[in-house]
Amino acid sequence: MKEVIISLMILVSSNKIETKNITIYESCYSWYLKNVEMTEKKTTLFSRRSYHVYEGQRVVGYICNHKEPFSEH
Repeated sequence: MKEVIISLMILVSSNKIETKNITIYESCYSWYLKNVEMTEKKTTLFSRRSYHVYEGQRVVGYICNHKEPFSEH
């Protein structure tokens, strides 16, 4: 499979999101399933919240691209 860039959107504070670009050699969907874990937290007696986590960081989304990611410099 050819080189693909997956950009994970990481929540770093309550109002800030950073992007982490990773080069992979498989489909984005299969990489995401293998590497991003879904966890649940109990919020109240009858309620739970789900979170996606990669390397201890909270993931709020991802973008896949077969080209180099856009850089704002």
